[in-house]
This record gives sequence, structure tokens and C-alpha cells, in this order.
Amino acid sequence: MKFRTLLLLTLLSLPAALFSQATRQLETGGNRVFGPDGQGIGNEEQAGRDSTVQDRTVPKDVRAFQISPTLGELRWVEPDTVVFNFQNAPLTEGMNGEYNYLGNMGLPRLSRIFFHRLTQEQFIFSSPLDYFVTKPDQFQFLNTKVPYTNVTYYRAGNQVNGEERIKGKFGVNAGKRIGIGFNLDYVYGRGRYSDQATALFDAAAFGYYHGDIYGFDLLLDYDKLKWHENGGLADDRYITDPLSMATGKTSYTPADMPVKLSRTWNENTLRTALFEHHFNMGYYKSHTDSVGDSVAVSRDFIPVMKVFHTVNVDYDARRFITYKDRSNYYAYNILPYDSVDATGYLSVRNAAGLSLIEGFNKWIPFGGSAYVRHEYRNFSLPDTLERRETVSHYGEQNITLGGNLRRTTGKAFHFDVTAETVFAGSDLGAFSLEGNGELNIPIRKDTLHVGVDGFMKNTQPSFYYRHFHSQHYWWDNDFSKEFRVHMGGTLAYDRTHTRLTAGIENILNYTYLDFAGYLDSETGKIYHDVKPFQCPTNIQVLGATLNQDFALGVLHWDNEITAQYSSRNDILPLPLINIYSNLYLKFTYAKVLRIQIGADVRFFSDIDIDKDYKANGTKLIAFPGYYAPDYAPALGQYHLQNQADRVLIGGYPITNAYANFHLKQVRVYVMYYHVTQGLFDNANSFLVPHYPINPRWFKLGLSWNFWD
Repeated sequence: MKFRTLLLLTLLSLPAALFSQATRQLETGGNRVFGPDGQGIGNEEQAGRDSTVQDRTVPKDVRAFQISPTLGELRWVEPDTVVFNFQNAPLTEGMNGEYNYLGNMGLPRLSRIFFHRLTQEQFIFSSPLDYFVTKPDQFQFLNTKVPYTNVTYYRAGNQVNGEERIKGKFGVNAGKRIGIGFNLDYVYGRGRYSDQATALFDAAAFGYYHGDIYGFDLLLDYDKLKWHENGGLADDRYITDPLSMATGKTSYTPADMPVKLSRTWNENTLRTALFEHHFNMGYYKSHTDSVGDSVAVSRDFIPVMKVFHTVNVDYDARRFITYKDRSNYYAYNILPYDSVDATGYLSVRNAAGLSLIEGFNKWIPFGGSAYVRHEYRNFSLPDTLERRETVSHYGEQNITLGGNLRRTTGKAFHFDVTAETVFAGSDLGAFSLEGNGELNIPIRKDTLHVGVDGFMKNTQPSFYYRHFHSQHYWWDNDFSKEFRVHMGGTLAYDRTHTRLTAGIENILNYTYLDFAGYLDSETGKIYHDVKPFQCPTNIQVLGATLNQDFALGVLHWDNEITAQYSSRNDILPLPLINIYSNLYLKFTYAKVLRIQIGADVRFFSDIDIDKDYKANGTKLIAFPGYYAPDYAPALGQYHLQNQADRVLIGGYPITNAYANFHLKQVRVYVMYYHVTQGLFDNANSFLVPHYPINPRWFKLGLSWNFWD
């Protein structure tokens, strides 16, 4: 690993040096020096003679923006560089610990907070890997005044059971209009428990040109994701009752505990290309600038409308690999165990439209777009014909009309509304209407933020819920469209560091995966099978999250508590309460070293009350237990537990102690993970049924910014 780390650091620093020299040549433009606005401000020799200029100051400034894959709209965002709470950035369970996952870094995960779950992708196999996979609309293009490189490294454990992640990003601009860069990301988690290793690799390159009349943005992304599947512990008592399982040994280490599967892997290969280009229509407006003793006249281009075209191509593949006969684990073994269990997905989306630019006229305080989108999808699945393995292809096409109305400028009121409908193709009748708004109300030299959001969607379930052929699972379904209505709101007051978010959602024809195997009454062995189902009745989900932070001098206490309720907890299980709390000291030493020392805890309820509480014969309330979704190795997806042996998850605090240090361009942390192990009953120390939480160990991380 030391060689790999040194090699990556060398590769990252080399282009930085080359682009630094190239950028200097481009910026000077021969003899001219360019200012922050891109306009020439004089002769380099004259600037050198200025007695007030002694040394060149490097502007350490980096900005980031994201691109809408449909509208091609540019949205400025904060660069993803975490200063405080840096220790949580690499955790698969998320910054606030809201995700269930299988234990090792980079394994598939699922949010316990329903309103935080992402929209299901067509290629469902990448959705549980959102810890690592970045979708095109979330990718950050860099805009920086000087060449910028960041290298981040996380590590825990040793060469036998440890986990490591190394990330690098680079960006450089040639003036204010042209920028290029790349990202590299590699996760290698060996796993505390056997047959649970991960190897995830991502490489992305980007470039853009933002001219007055013409502009484009280009993103190329490649992911290779491979992880072992162990099926969970063969017996939970190795965790819940270790003394009864000792059999002559004082204890079992995690690596010694038997698991259900071995020599089994999932592998995803994801390829994405996004290209957006546009032509602006507008006019030039002249203005004068004073530079020293001279006056310069320049012209600014004011865009009024633009014609845009975006194309987004996804070419994904998934393989399930096993080298052993699994007839004693799975209910069905349809294909030979050494066959290729694979599926492929190709999607080509083209969108074209016309946009009215916001802000070009004070009498038109909003912007809008109208567009048409064509999507072609192709899926490949294994099939059988006369005992010979074949591959079947399924094609789908859709033509969608859509429109957007938005206001993003100004201080008081913002909104964004998008509506679209499929008027031709496989998903005919599908539609969506979604939007959000924000009102900022000044109160006592501060601001009360009031937000609303909502959507109404009628969507076709993913292809893989309707059709799937594999070694162990096989189905072809004719499902109805899923209809969802969501309404939510937010109140936030900066002065008291308070934020309250609440929402309600109604779902008709909710599509989900359920256990469909069986229990052999003679042997007591469970044979595994999973199938998709639809709930033909309405399901309501209610949720509210309160964020409340306190500060007293250097002492800080940040809290997030979520309460949620599902009307069909048997189909859509959710924990009643989810808590994240972080108590720490934050201060600056010697005016340059920022320090954060503390501990945080994650907790979610496992309440299970089989009968209602009653008082004087009056029914009060009933709390459902949290039977968290189980995991299907041959599918790489989460599903409902088997009713015959389901287990409660939760009621167990996970506490980490940490120290963060930030000195100029360097951030460092050390963490003692799961520090409270053994202080509570281990019976519930699972995030997913039969997949225990990693035992306590030390973790550390380093992030270093390089400029110029």
C-alpha cells in the first residue's frame, strides 16, 4: 500500500506542476496580466517596477459548480472540503450515522431516514453504493484561480483486516472561461470479518468552456466496484452470546467467526458521459473602469435566452460471481453454478430546449426553460433455451416534455418548479411535478428561513423490478405505476442554530423486495429467495427532524433527532427515533491551529410492543419494532426479513471519540471507533440482520491542499 500511495501522490503532483507553468503562460498572454475579472490590467514589466509589489501572492481560492443533466443549468455549491467533523467524512454510515450497512468500508448501504433516500435508479445495483458513486448532477466541477490539488487519505487497522481510502482531485483554469481537472478515488477494505473485502475504484475527468456566446461542460466518469459477499454470520450467538459458542476457546476474533458464504463476489462496472452545450442570445453593455491613472472601456455580455442540448450516456454492467455450488443456501439454482450471472444496461438521453435567463431584466424576476427529452434504454439478461445459456435484450424508449420555472437571485424569495410528462414510449402516462420555495424573513438582525417542498410523481418501477433473470432469482412482472405525493416544510433560525424539517408522503403501489424463500421443517435450514411485490393500498410516511446546536464558549453540543412513522411497518420498516449527538471542544491555538476534540453517538430505536398500551380500558398507542431490511448477496439489494426468523435491530448506541486538527492547508484526525463496545448488551450490535458492527479500533485521516 505504501508503494500505491507514493505512486498516486507522484501522479497527482506532476500534472499540477505542468499545468502551473502552462497557466502562467496563458494568464500573462505574452506581456499582459489578467485580473480576477479576466480583463487585462497592464504590462507585466510595468507591474514588476511597482515598488509596492514585492512578492507574488497566490490566491488560494477554489469554487465548485454542478450541472443539471437535463437543463444544463450551472449551480454554484460549496466545495466538498470538510473542516470540522472531518472524522465522519469517510464513514460508510454517513456524516450523521443514518445508514445501515454491512460493516466494512464501501459495502452497500440504506438510509434509515426515509426522506433522505435517493430516487431509485434504473440500474438499481448502483443505488446502495451511493457512498462511493457520484451521480452526474452531484459531481463538482472546479473553478480555481491557480492550479489546485487535494490528496486525502483514510486508514484503519493493519494489512490483514484494515481499510484504506485515498482520494485525489485536481483542477486548473486557463483564465476565467476554461477549466479542466480530474478526480481519483480508491477504497480497499479488507474487512474485520471474513470474506467481506471491498475494492472500489473511480476515475473522472472534466472540462468546460464558458464563453459569452457558446459554452460547454464535459464529464467522463468510470467506476469499477467489486466486493466479497459472506451472507452474514452463520450464527448470531457469536456476537449475542459468545460464551456459549466458545467450545474450548476463550473467545472468537471477528475473522474466526463462521459466515454463510465464501468465494462469492459482486462486481459493478459503471461508465458515464455527460456533455452539455449551449448558445447564448443577448447583447453587450459598455462600462468604464479606472485602472491607475487610465480609464478603460469594456463591454459585458448580458445573456437573455439560450438554446441548450445535453446528452447523458450510461453504460453499466453487473456480474455475480461464485465458484461453489450454493444448492444448500438458495431455494433455486436455475443456471449452472459456474455460469455467467450478468446483466448490462445502456441508456442514452438527449434533451434540447430553450431557456429564459433569470435577471437580465428587473421586470422579469425569474427564469424558465422548456425542453423535450428522448431516452433509449437497453437491458441484457441471461436466458435459457433448450438447456443452452443465451442472452435476451429488452429495449425501451420514451419521449418526455418538460418545463421549469425558477427564481434563484435576490435575498427574500426563491423558488424552483419543474413539471414533465412522458407523452410517448414505454412509460406512457408517467409524469412528475416537483418544486421548492424559500422565504427569508429578517428578525432582530438575523433571518428566519421558511421553506416548502413537494412533489407528485407517477412513475414506472425500475426495469429490474419488472424483469430479472439470474442464477438464483427469476421473475417477469407486470406492475402498475407507482404514485407518490409528498409535502414538506422547513423552519430555520440562524441566531439560535435551530432547524426543523417535517414532511408527509403518500405512496400507492409501493414496490419493494421481500423474502420469498422457505424453511425446511425437517432440517431447520432456511433456503433463500427474493422477489419484488407491490402494495396495492396507500402507505403513509410521516417524519420530522430537529437540528439544535448549542455553544458555550469553546464547548459545543450539536444534535439531530428524527421521528418517523410508517403506516405499513411490515412493508416499509422505519425506526421510530433516530438520534445523532456530538459533544466537543472547538478552539484555536496560536491563532493558526484549529482544534476540535470530542465524542459523538448514534442511536436508533428498536421498540417492539406486541400489544397496545391500555389504561382504564382505553387504548393509548402502539409502537412497532424496527425489523430492519435484510440483505440479498446474489442481488446486492436490501429486502424485508424472513418472517420465520426475523430479528430486531437498534437500541444500541455507537460512540466514537475523536480529535481534529486543521493547520492552514492540512487537516488531520484520529478516531477511536466504537469506543463503547462491551459496555452495553451486544445482542443488538447490528446495523443489518446477521451483519455485526465492526469492533472498536483506531482510525486516522489526512487531507492536504496544494496550490500552484
